[in-house]
Amino acid sequence: MKGVFWRVGSFTVVGISVFVATCTPAGEPESDDAGTESVAAQWNPPPLSEASADFPEPGALLRRTAEFINSQSTFSMEALISFSAQQESGQTLHFDALERLAFQRPDKLTWVTLNDDGTVEQGWLRAGEFTLLKQPANMWGRVAVPSAIPDAVDRLVNEYNLDVPFQELLAGDLIQRWVGEGVTSLQYVGEEWVQGSWTDHVALRRPGVDFEMWIRHGPEPFPAKMMIILTEDDGKSSYVARFRNWSTTLAPGDATFEFTAPADAQKVQVAPVIRQ
Repeated sequence: MKGVFWRVGSFTVVGISVFVATCTPAGEPESDDAGTESVAAQWNPPPLSEASADFPEPGALLRRTAEFINSQSTFSMEALISFSAQQESGQTLHFDALERLAFQRPDKLTWVTLNDDGTVEQGWLRAGEFTLLKQPANMWGRVAVPSAIPDAVDRLVNEYNLDVPFQELLAGDLIQRWVGEGVTSLQYVGEEWVQGSWTDHVALRRPGVDFEMWIRHGPEPFPAKMMIILTEDDGKSSYVARFRNWSTTLAPGDATFEFTAPADAQKVQVAPVIRQ
């Protein structure tokens, strides 16, 4: 069985992660012609500037990215996800998902995941309430959580066993996670062309986690790609996100963070996971 579980009353929702967008993300092509140009651009990397004799300092790159993300009152993005999960047989299988997420400080978050089996999970966090909708089951549940996004995410993960997407970017301690005392190894790998952008590839290790990030060049150092390997997991589960359509604005009056129950949807009771 892949993923982890969000237990809702008497049924179980497979929870890899995330909102069918109510608006077109910034930068997403609106026509076939624009899409063709976008694809063509990805096949033609511009020349890099004159190389410096010294490599960039990886801690400084990660700190700049963390500070940039922390400084944004709003952001949204889309990602292609690949992940692996070891089965009871011992074989490791690989799965895909398409995810979108939007975030507005201090207390609004929404996401949608289209899993490769066709199921969709959509979550809304707003002012201390979290709502999960699963399709095609057409069932939804709601729980009270802390208002602040990092604290709400921690509760959903630890008490409800929900695999909230992009936890590494939503955490309240990004700088500590990436360059703090718990980091045992930190290295600069090189400049690499990823998702249509030149990036700085940085790798770090902390107990239980091998982490890599490809950070876009330019004034907005958003990640272009992120990879996580759980090294203490017997199967060394891996997670790769390829990001696109980053935006730091939402349209005025956007209803992204509003939940409206679909017609005939069944509301179910949500209970915390009982850990053995």
